[in-house]
Amino acid sequence: MMRGLVDVLRVLLIAAMLLIGLLQVVALPWLSGVMAADLPAEAYMRWPMLVLSILGLTCVQVGIACTVRLLGITRRGAVFQRSAVGWVDGIIGAFLAGSALCLGTLLYVGATVSGPPLFSIALLAATVGGVGLALLMVVMRSLLLQAAGLRSELDVVI
Repeated sequence: MMRGLVDVLRVLLIAAMLLIGLLQVVALPWLSGVMAADLPAEAYMRWPMLVLSILGLTCVQVGIACTVRLLGITRRGAVFQRSAVGWVDGIIGAFLAGSALCLGTLLYVGATVSGPPLFSIALLAATVGGVGLALLMVVMRSLLLQAAGLRSELDVVI
C-alpha cells in the first residue's frame, strides 16, 4: 500500500515539474509580452521580472526533484542512510534561494514602481514562508541524522 502511495505521489510531483517547465518556457514569456504591450510605462520591467519568475520556479523544481528522489529512497526502505541528507540539503537550499529571490523581487518592485499592495504582501509572505520552511527542514534534517545514527547503532548490535 505504501509503495503505491509513494509511486502516485512521485508521478504527481513529476507532472507538476513538467507543468512548471511549460509555464517557464511558454506561458510566462507570453504573459510578460502581453503585459509589456498593455503597460508601456512599465515595459522596462518585463525582462527582470521574467527572469526572477523563471528563477523562482526553478527553485520550486529543484525542491520537487529532491523530494522525488527522497521518495525513491523511501520506497527502497533506505531513508535512514546518510545519503538521504544531501537531498534534504537540496530542499533547504531551494527554499532559501526561493526566499532570496522573493525578497529581491520585493526590493526591485519597491525601488522601481509601486505595484499592487497584494503583490508586495504575497512576496513578503513567500519570503517569510520560505525561510520558515527551510528552518523546518533543518529540524527534519537533524531528526534524519539522529535516526540514521540510531539505525547504524542497531545494525551494529544486531
